[in-house]
Amino acid sequence: MINYITLIYDFLLILKAEWKRDLIYMKRYPLEIISFIVFMYIILLAVFFGFSQLTIGNMNTLNKEKMIIGYCLMQFVMSTQMGWAGQIQNESQTGTLEQLSVSSHSLGEVLFARGVSQLPRQIISFILLIFMYKVSLNELQIGFQNFFSVILVLMILTIGLFGVSYIFAGLTLLFKRVGFFFQIINFAFLGLFWQDRSKLGNGILGIIYDHFPLTMGMSTLQKVMIVQFGELGLFDFQLFTFFISSVLFFSIGYYFFSKMEEKAREYGLLSQY
Repeated sequence: MINYITLIYDFLLILKAEWKRDLIYMKRYPLEIISFIVFMYIILLAVFFGFSQLTIGNMNTLNKEKMIIGYCLMQFVMSTQMGWAGQIQNESQTGTLEQLSVSSHSLGEVLFARGVSQLPRQIISFILLIFMYKVSLNELQIGFQNFFSVILVLMILTIGLFGVSYIFAGLTLLFKRVGFFFQIINFAFLGLFWQDRSKLGNGILGIIYDHFPLTMGMSTLQKVMIVQFGELGLFDFQLFTFFISSVLFFSIGYYFFSKMEEKAREYGLLSQY
């Protein structure tokens, strides 16, 4: 019992340190965070403007709600993942990664605390971005009447997203400069979020789509954010399967990260380069 209390206390200390680190980062580089949100906001507006110029008549055939939720979710995934793999790449260059690797806490534990400490900022950015689109675009059927459900879905989705981030972080330990590769993958997630599920059928692709945490999060967010749908209950079966899938993917991601970390230590890749 005492060992468990000690582990929890140690993790809370790491979480506090990472939280202070994130606050210092936001205070020191506020323009980077603000410009990222503004830049992401302008991109989709430009896409809508382009469609309006290319289509004849109006744009009612577009599912703007699905496009916006999927796009904002892609931003959520990208910013969360870059907080792991991107920072590992930076710390590899400055030598601070080596300090983390020889500390009393495992590297996986530090990354998890980093992800948890950054989660409030990522959730606020997601909600702020959707709110900006709601204000800018007329007749957008997206609402925040199920605000608690939105936060709950994002938190469950984050568990699975951490599994993805562990895999990306492990590959970064081995190959160092992989930023553009991961950015391409992050934009590929946008295609998944915009994918019409009915066209995948009941084959292997449909099964993977139905049980991948990020696509499950996308479909659940649509249900709780689009106005005509109702609130999601705490004991909803879909929410339960979503949670189990996210935990399973988190475990798989952590396992692969631990194996890749072992290889990185074996080849001496955690030092400055």
